[in-house]
Amino acid sequence: MTILDNPALRDKLMEQFHIKDCFESMSGLNFELVNFGAGEYMIKEGDVPDCMYFLLVGRVKFYACSVKRDFGVFFLSKGLVGDSEFVTGSAATRSAQVEGDALCMKLSTRNSRHRLMSDRTFLRYMTQQLAEKLTLSETTPTDAGALMTTEERLYDYLKLSAEDGRVAESLGTISQLMGVSYRHLIRMMNALCDEGKLRRGKRKGAYFINS
Repeated sequence: MTILDNPALRDKLMEQFHIKDCFESMSGLNFELVNFGAGEYMIKEGDVPDCMYFLLVGRVKFYACSVKRDFGVFFLSKGLVGDSEFVTGSAATRSAQVEGDALCMKLSTRNSRHRLMSDRTFLRYMTQQLAEKLTLSETTPTDAGALMTTEERLYDYLKLSAEDGRVAESLGTISQLMGVSYRHLIRMMNALCDEGKLRRGKRKGAYFINS
């Protein structure tokens, strides 16, 4: 994460993205304009964050590595990151990892929890954000996924996370999410190719979804 020390740009973006409209008052709140590079984590599973992020530009993947039967994967292109951890005050149950670069407004919650929890405008906004994430997470197979084969769940995940039909995740990351060995993952990828669901790219380890 890189802090962009540019107050003029920060204030301009806060106006452009209507961040001030999310609060009754901005008094006592500390904002920083920050940038995340590809693959960086905004929040890691198990962390207890002391901030929230307004995602302005970019795409963030939410997932839980410890959950093998239910990926719980979903993607966010705008909105609030870290709100559920702020509400519960507990460790994150999912990681939030940036795909590509992401521009965010970081809001410190270290000394402003009481202030934010008494801001009715912000509470309404945060409730809406939590509801939207719940809807997104429910589009991923949950208990029903336990009835699917590992290969079927792999294919569902590959379709969900693909970028322009390309399997964007590294095979090492996918094997970790699936809870299988790298060798077993390769066998499943080859089986999906044989079934016509995937096709191999020219570069070693590259795969594409067949539409």
